[in-house]
Amino acid sequence: MVHLIKGILTAEECKILTDQFNIDKKVNPSLDKKVDTGASYGFGGTYQFNVYLNKLKPKILEINSDINELINVNTYIREYKNNDFLDKHVDRTDISVTLSICLDSTITKEWPLCVKINNQEHCFNTNIGDGIVLFDADKNPHWRDTLICDQNERVVQFFLHWKPVSYESKKSKSLL
Repeated sequence: MVHLIKGILTAEECKILTDQFNIDKKVNPSLDKKVDTGASYGFGGTYQFNVYLNKLKPKILEINSDINELINVNTYIREYKNNDFLDKHVDRTDISVTLSICLDSTITKEWPLCVKINNQEHCFNTNIGDGIVLFDADKNPHWRDTLICDQNERVVQFFLHWKPVSYESKKSKSLL
């Protein structure tokens, strides 16, 4: 199951988190692998980002009433620039629910996140503050095609990850 959530964060929240990303970027080394994302820059969330796991959890539970309780896994923030991408993959074993929120975008075109569920492709574009929640993220392939934009443009995405308390995960993360 995948859902687009318009305005899950306010413009003010996005600005605060983007400013925090810009500060953290100066001291945190990128954890991204070029083979998975191009030259994009990303790292695990700090406290200011991690508080959103609990803040947004009720909204996620509201969307999928089959889940009673979620365990916080982690957050991650990634900046995409020209020629960056998100390779087609399924998430690692301890992640079942992924929420991707656009914190900042200076591009002038759509750049959707795509998901394949039951052999059907679903693609959603996000504006600043919008999020896409994907359930069974460790089973459903998802990706972003190569971003083609000006050298001074970027998109900053905020990822939040959970798993249901009683969830049977797959064996490992994999690129497809």
